[in-house]
Amino acid sequence: MTETLVIRLRASEDAPASWLIVDATGARSGNVQSGPIADALALSQGRRTVVVLPAADVTLARPDLPPVRGAARIAQAVPFALEEHLASDLENLHFAIGHRAASSSGMPVAIVARSTLDRWQAMWDAAGIRPDAAYAESSLIPSAPNALVLVLDEGTLHVSRPDRSAYALDAGSMQVAFDLALGEQTEAGEHVTFYVSTADYSAHKDAIEGLRARTATLQVKLLPDGTLPLLASQVPVARPINLLQGAYAAPTSFGSQLKQWRLPAALAAATLVAFLGAQGLKLWQLHKAEQQLDAQITQTFNQILPGQPIVDPRAQIQGVLARAGGGSSALLPAMSLLAQAIAQTPATRVEAISYRAGVLELHLVAPSVEALDGIKQAMSRDGATVELQSANPRDQLVEGRMQVRLGAA
Repeated sequence: MTETLVIRLRASEDAPASWLIVDATGARSGNVQSGPIADALALSQGRRTVVVLPAADVTLARPDLPPVRGAARIAQAVPFALEEHLASDLENLHFAIGHRAASSSGMPVAIVARSTLDRWQAMWDAAGIRPDAAYAESSLIPSAPNALVLVLDEGTLHVSRPDRSAYALDAGSMQVAFDLALGEQTEAGEHVTFYVSTADYSAHKDAIEGLRARTATLQVKLLPDGTLPLLASQVPVARPINLLQGAYAAPTSFGSQLKQWRLPAALAAATLVAFLGAQGLKLWQLHKAEQQLDAQITQTFNQILPGQPIVDPRAQIQGVLARAGGGSSALLPAMSLLAQAIAQTPATRVEAISYRAGVLELHLVAPSVEALDGIKQAMSRDGATVELQSANPRDQLVEGRMQVRLGAA
């Protein structure tokens, strides 16, 4: 799947969801849509699906942990490392573990109340949506090296600094939120990039522009379609913590892989059926040919050994030749060639056979001279020399005499 459907859920259950499709680079495809989350179900088919949860519901932390091997041990250690900083009981919280940088002792962690995550999960389950990942809004706030990034979004100020966990502030009082975000800054403060929707910028223009006196530089970037395109663009490039871990882990990817491989599997099955059908037809044809050859062998055997029961034609003829002192090494290949050649012209019959000194004399009756010539050509291989000695009409048939010599004779 090269596209991702990003669905943003709001803190209020009554607020509509919004969604957007992005490609593997984070570039948007189409427009932002909004409405009940169930309306996004059709777009989730065949795409990776991500839900973005309100920053107020999820806490991001980066506790220092000693080197611990194994995901299970890390998951056990994290809650106790944060226990003193949490107001809720550990058993009521869900801890999701991120990826720790090799140069850092801090372990990225996302914490959410189980009851809250259960509520969100019930919402997307009811809509029939099975997300592959769930991220906190704060984990998708872009970061910039040596710069402070602020994102103002409908009463919430998101704050992101390099190598620190992003967090969100209540921006009900804009000045207080700015003071908390900037801290005690001098005139030569931080470089700041400020993302804000067009509506929020119009409403708080004076406060936002007033930050220029408190920052080294201030870049204001307007978001005409709101914050979702900014958050969605970070899904493929950031390393957000997936909240769907442990008991909340998304179902194994077998189901989605099955959907992806459904068409190739159907084509493979069709190919297999066609192959088996072709093989079955070929076996049936070989069986029919074998039956015709057996009938011809029986006819030839009866002419050579009339009145003898057929048990093992080859062994019986070899026994007769051995008792007669004949050259079975030449006769048997000649008889085999004769049987195969006559099988190709079923209207031909053998009326007499004689074998002396490595020469097989045949008396045949065929429907035409061409049939006799066909038998001659079919037997003229494997070192055999076949001579059609005569061909005479007889009752709308052709009576022919043929002489066969084998190289081994």
